[in-house]
Amino acid sequence: MQKFILLLIVLVLGSACSTRPKVPRGLPGEKKMAEILADVYQVESVLGQTRLSYNSGDEDRVSGYYKYVLDRHQINKAEFDTAMAWYSAHPVVLSDVYSEVIEILSRRDAELKNQMNKEKEEQKKLPKVPSRLELWSDTTVFHVPFDRADSLDNRVPYNIELDSISGGILRLYAGYTFKEGGFLDSAQMKMIALYADSTLDTIYYQIHKSFNKVNGNISHKIDAGKHVINVSGFLLEHDTTTATVVDIEEVKLNFIPTVGMERVDLQ
Repeated sequence: MQKFILLLIVLVLGSACSTRPKVPRGLPGEKKMAEILADVYQVESVLGQTRLSYNSGDEDRVSGYYKYVLDRHQINKAEFDTAMAWYSAHPVVLSDVYSEVIEILSRRDAELKNQMNKEKEEQKKLPKVPSRLELWSDTTVFHVPFDRADSLDNRVPYNIELDSISGGILRLYAGYTFKEGGFLDSAQMKMIALYADSTLDTIYYQIHKSFNKVNGNISHKIDAGKHVINVSGFLLEHDTTTATVVDIEEVKLNFIPTVGMERVDLQ
């Protein structure tokens, strides 16, 4: 930019004692030439920022930038070169053209900044949607069995009342480590999503026995227009007549809003 301004100063000083000629017919007028050069300058600014040049192996891409500018102004390279040769030979005219170029670029810069500020203000007006909501409020670690006589409780039931959630994904997660002394080969995670219209969805995830930690994960997308008011189920759904010994940890139940959700209300 500094070189550009220095060039302009030299042109202005050199034109002080010159007689102003008229632009020949067939060449872009001063205003049109200023618009073309403003676009060329912006292209060169982009090339400088992306470090592209004719020596960088991106000659076709660089040429494409310039060709786009010339095509936009309905002028070919030969015509542009002829125009530049004439304007360069008449610095008094070229200095006025570059003055107009500066005006154009300044105006574009101001318009861009105004647009960016406007978009920032619009973003501030948008409702802030949390990226993730934690619905699980109970302990996150369980050691099963709690009581060998209580087969229902050993399935680790859960029940979470909600006011209303919609437009997102329910995700239930837990880690399982089976211990010696149990006879259970596999179990399931179970989640029931109850909607405000009294319908429900039931989702399962199969957990296979392992003495190393295995992960269980249920993800359920809430249908458009649906509002979940209750989430319930079992962390360890299995045949209750079969004894099992398992550690359950890192239990999480998240609601992940998706774009376009209308609201998220939790009781």
